[in-house]
Amino acid sequence: MLWRGAYALRPQVHVASGSGCRFESPAASFADLAAGWKCWLIGAECGVASQIECVFANVRVLAMQTEIQDDALTLIALGVVAFIFADVTHEALGHGLATLLVRAKPVLLTTCYFSTQGGVSRWIPAGGGLANACMGLLALLFPRGFSPGAPHVRYFLALVAAFNLFFAAAYPAYSGIALFGDWAAVISGLEPVWLWRILLILAAGVSYWLALILVAHAIDPFCGSREPKSLQRLQRITLIPYLAALATAFLGGIPNPAGWKVLFTAAIPAAAASFGLTQLDHFSAATAPYPVGEPSVYVQRSVGWIAAALAILTLFVVFLGPGIRFR
Repeated sequence: MLWRGAYALRPQVHVASGSGCRFESPAASFADLAAGWKCWLIGAECGVASQIECVFANVRVLAMQTEIQDDALTLIALGVVAFIFADVTHEALGHGLATLLVRAKPVLLTTCYFSTQGGVSRWIPAGGGLANACMGLLALLFPRGFSPGAPHVRYFLALVAAFNLFFAAAYPAYSGIALFGDWAAVISGLEPVWLWRILLILAAGVSYWLALILVAHAIDPFCGSREPKSLQRLQRITLIPYLAALATAFLGGIPNPAGWKVLFTAAIPAAAASFGLTQLDHFSAATAPYPVGEPSVYVQRSVGWIAAALAILTLFVVFLGPGIRFR
């Protein structure tokens, strides 16, 4: 993503009997089944009429746990929409708003860069990353307003936070190493150049580490354990949206008027910046036991999210891909 201007949960099951026998399982195991048989044999908490219900309820829970899995198509849809949201935040909201604030003239808005004329200001190239950082932090707060029973929205917001924060944190390192892109434009003309490049790389390293910790906390409700199955699930639900973001960035960059080179200098690097999303299983914050009342729910098939992703992706590629010109 560039500025071009003057500077070249698992499901929760409740079964209750009339006499108070209750089994809850966001993390059902064979211990639950054993508890059901104990209830059947001893009859301590369950009435006689509900003993069979207690046992077979646990059997159903165990079956459910082995069958239910996060839906891949829906995870792809969430990844596509979340990445496009981060991309538009960077280009339109960040660079675009900064352009208007310094009274420059917007020229072209694409999926990969925002072109301007006049109004030379470092705030224009810096605006994209700053907008991503602000949006990412806001996305971390929004899930508090949604119940654990809304896994699609909660995970979408976690992905929005991830794509925005990782993009904002990684970009300075990219500019510091390649001397190219937004932050290269920000430090243009500052001396000594080598010092500013090192500062960009160091700032990116610290910021990226903090972003990893913050996103790990946001993902925790969807893992909350270091058990092998939980870690495998965490790897799956982070890798699929990440690959979806890479594909989205590639498709959005194909019709760019700057040519195919922009795919490798701006489009793909923007999505690749979120590689940290796939490494969250190494962070204890993502695998810490989740609080009581916040079960790790599954992201099940959602036709609405899939349809929305297809529509948004089409608009992203067909209209924003070749660019929107301002007169």
